[in-house]
Amino acid sequence: MLWVEAMLEFMWTIIATLVFGQTPAAAPEGQPSVVTVSIPETAMATVAVVPVPPIYSAWLGEGDNAQRVAMFERELAARGLTGIVPTHEILRTAIDWERCGASPFELPEQSYWRGAFDSLGVIKSDLVPLLGTVEIVSGYRHAALNQCAGGAPSSVHREFGAFDAFATAAPSREEMIAKLCDWHAKRGTPLRAGLGIYQGKKFHIDVGMRGHRHWGSDYRAASSPCA
Repeated sequence: MLWVEAMLEFMWTIIATLVFGQTPAAAPEGQPSVVTVSIPETAMATVAVVPVPPIYSAWLGEGDNAQRVAMFERELAARGLTGIVPTHEILRTAIDWERCGASPFELPEQSYWRGAFDSLGVIKSDLVPLLGTVEIVSGYRHAALNQCAGGAPSSVHREFGAFDAFATAAPSREEMIAKLCDWHAKRGTPLRAGLGIYQGKKFHIDVGMRGHRHWGSDYRAASSPCA
């Protein structure tokens, strides 16, 4: 079976070089071939396997959803936006989707995608390095769902340009607020970023569509912790 071991070692060499930018260490002479690869933390976050929820798999099987999502994912890859969060998180509609009689996932027509790409780019370049891992819980919301979920009539969620997320890696709400408010004070104006801070470690982000603004849990600027 030596040829099998040689083939496996060759394959690991190629994978390690392409994905992690390094060549696996060779085994000492006379010892069994063992491939060891030191994976950087950033690479681990990118290639981590996230289980696909059965409810998302079922949604993909409806109509042409799978084909449209495949196109969306190709666009994400072309822009370097894969691996930030799983695709199913990007396509979540609202936490209250079931109560509102809506679908848990939705991908609007392609003309809406630009706003999502812009906000995902800022999540990748600014917020994940600042806060650590985030979990998106709401993206696009059509008008009826947005109203039922309590969103503002002019919410950027209706244009697929906004995301609500939890700062799951932040040690505390206070630390999340301090970091987000400092970031928004420095970067909010040039990015034309909207920042909402809700209960717990939940926040809202959108960029480039409604300008620099901030608000708290009651959607008023005066209630923002950044005010």
